[in-house]
Amino acid sequence: MKLVLVRHVETWGNVEHRLNGHTESEYTDRGKAMKEILVKELIDLNEKLSFNKIFASPTSRAFKIARDVGAGIEKEVTVDPRLREYNFGIFEGKTRDECIEISPEAWELWMADYLDYKVPKGQSQRDYHTLCAEFITELEPEETVLLVAHGGTIHGFLTNLLELPIDSKWHFDIKLGSVTVIDYNHGFGMLSGMTTPPYDELIPDNESLTDANKSVIRAEARTEAQAKAAKRRKT
Repeated sequence: MKLVLVRHVETWGNVEHRLNGHTESEYTDRGKAMKEILVKELIDLNEKLSFNKIFASPTSRAFKIARDVGAGIEKEVTVDPRLREYNFGIFEGKTRDECIEISPEAWELWMADYLDYKVPKGQSQRDYHTLCAEFITELEPEETVLLVAHGGTIHGFLTNLLELPIDSKWHFDIKLGSVTVIDYNHGFGMLSGMTTPPYDELIPDNESLTDANKSVIRAEARTEAQAKAAKRRKT
């Protein structure tokens, strides 16, 4: 089986650093331009790989990409709710500062045990990981599958297919509008490609986060979570 995992393009939620899991968010102007490039790239990739099936998250920022690719290659798109992004519950659509203001206690508990703590009205990261694993078991072993979803979804597939610890996902930078390819045969997964179309070259006035900045943000978030977990163990 070959899995082609695609993350949606830039939305206002990404630009504003909001926790948009199930929350809808429109493409920015840059995102709209990225979408046109990505759809063409995937239609061209189909010429090489010949997708047997296309699956998509029902959330519009992912679904619209799958829909346009499907129309371009005359292939039906199957929508599956399990491919939606992680459900942030009461923190849906909020920035970090807004989350802390809404419920500092829930935020503290989440940071202290982000894998198993179930965000109120949401889910735990481990439950989300299990949903991804469940979906994988239903795929046909000899097929090439295009799957358009979210960063969290792709992280969930990577850690499941490559048999990695859940929190190792943070070592994979799943860029907006990126394409990740995994070959999976007889229970063994191999990462065979991670590419991103040349958006910066084709779209002027790029104001997206640099890779260095994203690394700093993730490192800071990890440090905060580790500190809160250590504090909780002492009490």
